[in-house]
Amino acid sequence: MTMDLTAFSQENFDPKEWINSVFRSPEAQQNRDQYASSLVMRLQLAIQEVNGALEETSQQVVGSLPRVMRDIESLGHEVSILKNQMNSVRQDIEKVEHNTAASMQTLVKLDTLKGRMVASSQALREADNWTTLSTDIEEVMESGDVQSIAEKLVGLQNCLSILTHVPDYEERAAHLEGLKVRLEALASPHIVAAFTNHSLDESMKYARLLRSLGRVSQLESYYHKCEIGQLGAAWRGGVEGYQLAGPPNWLITFYDKVSLLTSQQVSWCEQVFEGSDSSLLLSQLVAASLTSLDPPVNQVLAAAVKQQEQPLDFLIAVNNAGDNFLKDLENSLGTAKQDQEALYQAQRMVTQAVYKPLEEQITRHQEYHEAQLLSHLISADIVKEDMAETLCRLREYCGKIPTQAEAAAERCIQLSNGWSFPSLVLALSSYIEQCTARLAQAARHVQKQKSSIIDDWTVFTICLNLIQAAGELVMAIESMEHSLATRFTTVATKFTWHAVTPFTPTPDLLLSPQATIQLKNLVMKVVEEDGRLLEQSLTEVQAQCQSAVEAALSTIMAPVSSQLATLPELPAWTSRPGTSAQLSSSFSPQEYITQIGQYLMTLPQHLEPLLVNHSPALNRALQEANTASASSSTGRIVSESEISAADFLINSVGHNTCRLYTEAVLKIPDITASMVTQLTTDIDYVCNILEDLGVSSCEPLDQLNTLLKAPADQYLKVAPGKNPRLIAAVRQMRNIPGQS
Repeated sequence: MTMDLTAFSQENFDPKEWINSVFRSPEAQQNRDQYASSLVMRLQLAIQEVNGALEETSQQVVGSLPRVMRDIESLGHEVSILKNQMNSVRQDIEKVEHNTAASMQTLVKLDTLKGRMVASSQALREADNWTTLSTDIEEVMESGDVQSIAEKLVGLQNCLSILTHVPDYEERAAHLEGLKVRLEALASPHIVAAFTNHSLDESMKYARLLRSLGRVSQLESYYHKCEIGQLGAAWRGGVEGYQLAGPPNWLITFYDKVSLLTSQQVSWCEQVFEGSDSSLLLSQLVAASLTSLDPPVNQVLAAAVKQQEQPLDFLIAVNNAGDNFLKDLENSLGTAKQDQEALYQAQRMVTQAVYKPLEEQITRHQEYHEAQLLSHLISADIVKEDMAETLCRLREYCGKIPTQAEAAAERCIQLSNGWSFPSLVLALSSYIEQCTARLAQAARHVQKQKSSIIDDWTVFTICLNLIQAAGELVMAIESMEHSLATRFTTVATKFTWHAVTPFTPTPDLLLSPQATIQLKNLVMKVVEEDGRLLEQSLTEVQAQCQSAVEAALSTIMAPVSSQLATLPELPAWTSRPGTSAQLSSSFSPQEYITQIGQYLMTLPQHLEPLLVNHSPALNRALQEANTASASSSTGRIVSESEISAADFLINSVGHNTCRLYTEAVLKIPDITASMVTQLTTDIDYVCNILEDLGVSSCEPLDQLNTLLKAPADQYLKVAPGKNPRLIAAVRQMRNIPGQS
């Protein structure tokens, strides 16, 4: 069995790999030892064969060495002979050059003279040809054969290129230019017809004709005029044929026509305008067409907006049409690269022409959004004669406010990529102001019903609904603020302030410089500084919420305040000893205080629904009122997180009762000891009721009661630690002399 020895001749031969590969064969797997012995023996035989071949080759080389040495000596002798011959040839050449130098100079002069004579002869022939062609051109001009005229003019042009040094060169050039103008006038109808019908053969023929005369710019001008004229006619027909009150189909149709034209004309322009950039030519055509439309797009757009029920939806459709048009154009013409400045500028002009008509409408973005938001608010018909229904509608509408804001933000993003957010914020502020005005109107109406609550507990329910509506409005605006800030932050991170490509939309396309600055400031405030979009509106809503809660609490307190208003004029304080109104020795609470007590004891019954149904909105409104009270009062008011809304209201009524009661008592000019007893009996009665209701504190009524009960001789000892105003007022009422 023969062995394959080719692996040993490879440069990257690896003995280990070769051995492993050999022993992977099935024969090696059967008996490794026997296979290894056989393999060693075959390798030894192969080595012997190689050694024999090597020895034989060495002997052959040694035998041929004498013959090789003789060949080398012979080759060296021949090289020496060739070297001597080359030196002899070089010497001969040098000798010839030395002997013929003068003759060569003479030949050069003769050749120069010949060239000048040939040029003069040609100039004479061209001058004669110019005269002949100038004479013939008039006859050809009369024939109207454009092709023949062009050939003659090319001949004149070639002649003129030779006659650049003749004295009347300028006159000849002016004459030739006049002839070219006359030819162009003859050919223009044919050129216009060829370009209008997009006839490739005819267009190429006249393109070659004008190109041969060096009038390429005029050729492109003819093309632009023809296409702009056709597009302008299509625009006028489209605007007049469509209803402006509906979707902008007239604009979409025109954009589709321009897109179809550019996509079809790319290859056509490459063939007709040889050597010109078809993308640049078509980009310039589109830019010129859009800016020269009659009537202008912005005028038609303004007229159409006035006929729309929803201007913003219409403008969004216009913007989408422009975006789609630019995408189609980019697909047809490609995008300019960094080294294609002319193409970049032309395509950027197209982008500006598409967005420019929208700029005027974007300045009215706030107006449009205000109108749409307020129309939704007005259609809700919140304010009714029945205040209960008004508050019900207001509470129901508060749930829709965040949805309206989100829809407005989405419209803003679709219309301007979010660039008009500053004007949206102003529109939403006006919208919130109107929503807040509904709450303020309801609060004023509730406050006017103070007298009715004494006999009609439905007013009490209305007060609770007012507080809840105020809380729901605050929560709605807070939800709106959070949602808008999130949306704006997400959108702002995608803003592109400088165009990356000529078709890149940037804020300066739709916004004025001032509006662009406002947008950058808003981005800095919200995104970079984590500020609020609707900070002022939220503050105003919170303030109105506090006012609404105060109005509701004031109305709820009406039965108490109306009774206490008559306290200083009661007969019990105005009668003197000996009169019929003098009190008996047995004291019981007077009627005014029992009526107050009955009202206070009835409160839990009417607040019971709040214990069953938790109302986050009610708690939110009370929290706002609590925050305002805590910031303006030295006393601590329990927060809504510590007690229920019902307990909070009872505590609030209780604290206000104590305060109003104290103020009413201090208006009594002076009282006797028996009057003091009656008064403290009344105070104890109301304090016991408040304690039963779970009111946490009866200050400052407790201090007043303590000062009234204190014996005259102990008064100054009891007084320290009490309110100085109470100490002085009670001492004066009781005619207790000061410290001597």
